[in-house]
Amino acid sequence: MRVRGTIFWRLVVGLAAVSVLTMAATAAFLYVRFDSIDTRFRDDTLRSFAETLAHDIQSSQEPIPIAVESTAARISEAGGNFVIVSPTQGVIAGSSGINAAMFPLEQLDERLFALPRTIRNKRPVYGLSLRIHDRPQPLFVQVAFPTSPVLYDSVLEEFIQDVAWIWFVFLLAMLATNLVVARIALKPLGEAVQQVERIGPGSVTIRLTEGKLPEDVLILVKAVNHALDRLQSGFRSLEEFVADVAHELRTPLAVIRAQLAVSATPLARVLEQDFFKMERLVQQLLDRMRLNGIRFEADEVLELGEVAREVAGFLAPLAIAKRRSIEVLGGETPVQIVGARDYVFRALRNLVENGIEYTPPDSTVSVIVNDVPSIAVRDRGPGFPAAMLAAQGRPREQFRSGRQGGVGLGLSIVQRTMIAHKGELEIANYSEGAVVTMRFPTRD
Repeated sequence: MRVRGTIFWRLVVGLAAVSVLTMAATAAFLYVRFDSIDTRFRDDTLRSFAETLAHDIQSSQEPIPIAVESTAARISEAGGNFVIVSPTQGVIAGSSGINAAMFPLEQLDERLFALPRTIRNKRPVYGLSLRIHDRPQPLFVQVAFPTSPVLYDSVLEEFIQDVAWIWFVFLLAMLATNLVVARIALKPLGEAVQQVERIGPGSVTIRLTEGKLPEDVLILVKAVNHALDRLQSGFRSLEEFVADVAHELRTPLAVIRAQLAVSATPLARVLEQDFFKMERLVQQLLDRMRLNGIRFEADEVLELGEVAREVAGFLAPLAIAKRRSIEVLGGETPVQIVGARDYVFRALRNLVENGIEYTPPDSTVSVIVNDVPSIAVRDRGPGFPAAMLAAQGRPREQFRSGRQGGVGLGLSIVQRTMIAHKGELEIANYSEGAVVTMRFPTRD
């Protein structure tokens, strides 16, 4: 299976490959240059010794062996050999052990030559044959050195050993620079990714920032923003349609319930309960649509104990009609939060209505106010399914109750209310039912 890496690591690998190739190309270039300079240096050294010998012969009145003694000594100290040859007289002067021309004589002013390793020459030899003019008969000066122990080879080798370690350090520095450059170059893209992660059904107005992005990425970002505009438009149309339908259903449902209330037939009582559930569903749909426009300022403060008592009083007739009771625990000390009072009221009302629905007759639904700050609603019903408790890590906008007989809108409304207030919704079971907690951030 092919593994797809991130753009960052693709850039890092690409830049690292370019760095390594650049280093290799630079090393190859330097090697070629050093080799060229080495060859030129070798040729110039051979030529210098040969020309010095020729000058000694031409400028001195002494016999040839005596005239070249000084230069011959320097050649010997450098590890080389020389020979002065006449085509007719043979060897006139030369290094110890040299009794013949090192390279066949040619009628050329200058000739470079190379000799392979032999029994006499333990290393390959590189030399120069120079013809001396301005004499009654021509002479040839031949100078040769072994290819490795020459002084300039040693200098070159020492230089390479001294600077070779710098290549490794330089490569590491280049790779580290590539990492930093790639990170800086992709930082605007990372910010765009964070903005995308915040987009959801409850935040469809968010758009990706276009100002800091490079041109090639900006094209994609603009396309995404245009797509979000279209999605927002479609989402708003759908919400408006649902809100209109729910609003239009409220009046006829209320009229039908009123007509059923005056009927004494047993079927009317059953239908009345069904229509009550339909009315509650319509109300939840309206509450759900209103949540998309939730707004509140930093100075909008509400007291949780007061909201809890207000909800308990509002739903007391419903609880009594269903043979349930409501109690408010805590809240003696004011617990204040920043938020939209109407929306917190509707969220708590949905939780208490759920508690009344699922708790058995002749039992109590408890509304518990805590100075964390939080409000918890506890019932004595069957609790939440285990699968729902294990799935609390699902996306926050997809919170749905798994209780039998419900559609899950109540918890969805509460969850979206908590998202708008930057709080958390927690659900749990205990020995005698379920508890749902709305946990708000502190005022500071």
